[in-house]
Amino acid sequence: MDSPRTFASLINQHSFKGKKTAPLCNFSFFLGAGFPKSWDERFPLENQLFEFKYKEWNPSGQALEQFLTLNNYQVHGLDITCELFKDIVYQIGMMKKYAVVRSRYLDEQNIAIVENELKALIVEKFKNMAPSYPVNPDLDKFCFDTQLSDDQQTILQLFSRLLRDADGSESLPEGVRPHFITTNYDATIEAILDNCAGPDESFLRHTYRGITPRQCCCGKNRATAIHDHGFVNNLLKVNGGFEIYETPLGYEFDYREKDFRSLKLNPPQIMLPSHEQDYQQKYFQAIFPKVIRLLHESTVLVIVGYSLPEEDALVRLILKQFAEDRSDGYNKVVFYIDLAIDDTQIHRINKIFHHSGERRCLTVIPYTGKFSAWARAVLEHLS
Repeated sequence: MDSPRTFASLINQHSFKGKKTAPLCNFSFFLGAGFPKSWDERFPLENQLFEFKYKEWNPSGQALEQFLTLNNYQVHGLDITCELFKDIVYQIGMMKKYAVVRSRYLDEQNIAIVENELKALIVEKFKNMAPSYPVNPDLDKFCFDTQLSDDQQTILQLFSRLLRDADGSESLPEGVRPHFITTNYDATIEAILDNCAGPDESFLRHTYRGITPRQCCCGKNRATAIHDHGFVNNLLKVNGGFEIYETPLGYEFDYREKDFRSLKLNPPQIMLPSHEQDYQQKYFQAIFPKVIRLLHESTVLVIVGYSLPEEDALVRLILKQFAEDRSDGYNKVVFYIDLAIDDTQIHRINKIFHHSGERRCLTVIPYTGKFSAWARAVLEHLS
């Protein structure tokens, strides 16, 4: 089955344009680390963000060094691999949960100091590896650091088109409604959506984030307090984001760059990779029900650049809610876009949706290649 052609036909089928009535149809994009990489090659893949040479992590402060020494690591000259990073986070998680396994000089407070330092290191590493998209105070828009390439223009055109295929002007939501779920910390999708909005509009006005910030430090525009179902789409970050901060008064979104000291005192809400993920924080407890409901209410799921790794067991379980039972998958479609070959993609999906491919069950359509190439083919068929 031709993936771009089939996707385009679904857009034409459910668009409100040219029809008297067009019931709301939710198209949810699930974006993994491969999505920002497809947007700009400078973005790191997941494991690269959690690998630190000795000179990268050691000048950060004494807390991490002291923690490693206390746990019998040979610290001098130690390079932190992704596996070692996961092991450190796992130990921290277990010590937070079970006081009895803490070393004699570790307590809740200094464990939190080490964890905050790890989060600050990740933010700093990302800033040194990938482009940042700040808000231009004059334009009140997220701005890209270079002129957009043809591939980037194509992705922008596809999302712009999808956002125009929905309508809520008659107080009834109609047509195609795109939503976005992402495992990424960065602001790539925000920058894209903001540049799809009109010159005097902000994506925040019509985008629900699963939590409502008390303050949004990213320009003149502010997020809407309570959205209208006729116009809203979702952007849900299941692993948190570099802009999400918890304060005594609640959450705030702050896309401004912060120094390392500020990050250590109050790091963003991000999930650290571990051998056993701990999603007990308030942010994740608030986000997961929103993601599950959105998946229940979606007809089309587009998975982009996400390898469905075994260690993401909880995220895989959440994805399963898109079609938990065979009957749930009837008339639902999963489009999987990845650099892996089609057979690998099908194998990954089958480990979540065991009934996929069966008669009158979930339809899975793989695509091997870059997301920009897929988007270009979709636009050609829509034209």
